[in-house]
Amino acid sequence: MTERRDSGEMPPVSGPGSEESWSGDPPQVEGYEITGLLGQGGMGTVWGAVQLSTRREVALKLLGKGGFSSEKARARFEREVELTARLEHPSIAGLYDSGLYRGVHYYAMELIEGVPLDEYAADQHLTQRQILELMRTVCEAVQHAHQNGVIHRDLKPTNILVSADGQPHILDFGLAKGFLEKDSSLSVSSQDEAAGTPAYMSPEQAAGHLERIDTRTDVYALGVVLFRLLTGESPHDLSGTRYEVLRRVAEGEIRRPRQLTRDVDRELEALLLKALAYDPKDRYPSSGAFGQDIENYLSNEPLTAKKPTTAYFLYKRIRKYRVRVAVACSVLAVLIGTTIFSYLHIRRQRNRAVRAEGLARNRLGRLEEAHNNLQKEADKAKAANLFLRSMITSPHPIKPGTSNHPVLDRAARDVGITYADQPEVEAAVRTEIGNALVSLEQLDAAEAQFARAYEIRRRVLGDEHSDTLASIETLAAARVQTGKLDEAESLQKQLLEIRRRVLGEDDPETFTSMNDLRLTFLKSGNLDELEALQREILEIRRRVAGEEHSDTLSAMSALASVLRRRGKLDEAEAMLKQSVEIRRRVLGENRWDTLPSMNRLAAVFEESGKLDEAEALRRELLEIQLVRGERHSDALRAMNNLAATLWRGGKLDEAEAINRRILEMRRRVHGDEHLNTLWAMSNLSALLEEMGKLSEAEALRKQADETRLRVF
Repeated sequence: MTERRDSGEMPPVSGPGSEESWSGDPPQVEGYEITGLLGQGGMGTVWGAVQLSTRREVALKLLGKGGFSSEKARARFEREVELTARLEHPSIAGLYDSGLYRGVHYYAMELIEGVPLDEYAADQHLTQRQILELMRTVCEAVQHAHQNGVIHRDLKPTNILVSADGQPHILDFGLAKGFLEKDSSLSVSSQDEAAGTPAYMSPEQAAGHLERIDTRTDVYALGVVLFRLLTGESPHDLSGTRYEVLRRVAEGEIRRPRQLTRDVDRELEALLLKALAYDPKDRYPSSGAFGQDIENYLSNEPLTAKKPTTAYFLYKRIRKYRVRVAVACSVLAVLIGTTIFSYLHIRRQRNRAVRAEGLARNRLGRLEEAHNNLQKEADKAKAANLFLRSMITSPHPIKPGTSNHPVLDRAARDVGITYADQPEVEAAVRTEIGNALVSLEQLDAAEAQFARAYEIRRRVLGDEHSDTLASIETLAAARVQTGKLDEAESLQKQLLEIRRRVLGEDDPETFTSMNDLRLTFLKSGNLDELEALQREILEIRRRVAGEEHSDTLSAMSALASVLRRRGKLDEAEAMLKQSVEIRRRVLGENRWDTLPSMNRLAAVFEESGKLDEAEALRRELLEIQLVRGERHSDALRAMNNLAATLWRGGKLDEAEAINRRILEMRRRVHGDEHLNTLWAMSNLSALLEEMGKLSEAEALRKQADETRLRVF
């Protein structure tokens, strides 16, 4: 076992029979050859050693007489040895030996050469999938401990080392608790305070409710570890004193993962929030169940963390099998045909999920109700099978741009008849037909299917049902594509109003609706409402994420663009200056993230007639871009922008020199016939004409025109 050498959690302690830190020669333990000090802690020291009888390297933990100020402390150490000895798992450091030598208690464990889990993930640049696979293995190891009656109670990245072969190993059962025995007198605490690391404690642990600690306490800690690996931040606010952090953890104050990063999708967020539920009854019942849901996510299976609706199971089946079916069938067969497999699979999956929930919570009534609902869905699946089989076996290939297709025609014609008494299934099938029509670029026909699905769901499920809202979103997007912007705006406003009322201003889905409406305003040129909405988005971003968050800065830039289009140049300039100042301070002077805002600010300077400020900023941008090389497309664009600014300011000679250099680079990089080269020729020609160099200007223009006619 490799202990941390700079844990920062416990002061150095004495060696055998001494109250001082180890110095001088290492201690002697019969049967072991000490090779070096690995670490010191509050109750002892950890040494690298060789077990002479086996010649294997071990981690030897020694506890001197000074470490046992009470019988309870001695019993705690013996308890640690006893609990660790129960565990035999490849991802848990194994216990080889323990004993008492010359008044010194010791135990020898497997020596793990590795780094803490969070450091390993950062150093190896692990992908999200690799992180989840690693955590699934950790959950399996913790489940082994639970099955042997051991709760770790201090799970955190520094207690999970990853070896060079990528295998995680759980260490340090110093705070572990046995829960199969009735005697709880050996529960570990420190002067009646919560034992463990505050950042990874469960609410019941932070509140000091030792009687409520069980396997779900470790589930919570694993949730925190996974949260931090995926988002880079803690679910808790860790500022302030230990007491303040413990209070916030005990009160269940956590942040949603998607507020911190969009790399976490809604399913993964649901998985994390279930592991981090305030009430232990709402968490995964075991680390094994947590690991199984991670496996479900990785393999595109339905999660127990999500409400087991038919629509959700259908969605998961489509995602899981879309590639396989696409190889054998047309686009329509992929979209519709996979529902057969999903419905056939629902019964087994739903029975398993509902049975597990019923056994865990002892809610037999809910189990019976879920079973009845399942039977109804199975009947729907059987009915849908006959309808969809003809779609899959169609001999006609589907090609984008075709005006009609027999499979689609038959599906659209027959679905209402086939599912006359099953409106929810009809709506789902019509939605998939619409998606297939979109892929074939038959947008008007697709819109008609989406509209019919929306009408059915609104009538059967009501205005606020999640399926109805999904239909509104899909129909609005279709109407944007078909150019019916007024109708699309009306639907998007309706959707936004419902989500605000039901989910709240700060919910990610509400933000999605606001952004969709913003893009439609932009397309339609509705600048009055666009400005008002953009101001509202900025205010919410500031409140939720803070002034310096990337989402807030993006909202500031978007509002500045609207203000610029409306001629409110002073306000646009002030907002862009603030955005650039924050980005430079937070991200650094030359970060590429800052350059778009600097470009927009330079353009506002030019439109306001502040050509000196615009020129200075354009020169700075060019200097930054030239780091990439003079031939880089971004550097050439920066040169072109500077030349245009100089031209406007009357500095024609320097503008000419830059334009000639741009043309030379374009020819070298793209050749004489590339469109970028022709644009560079036209720009230089226009500048030469203004400077009175008419013959050269005419020759360049003629060459550019002849090339365009020949090539394009």
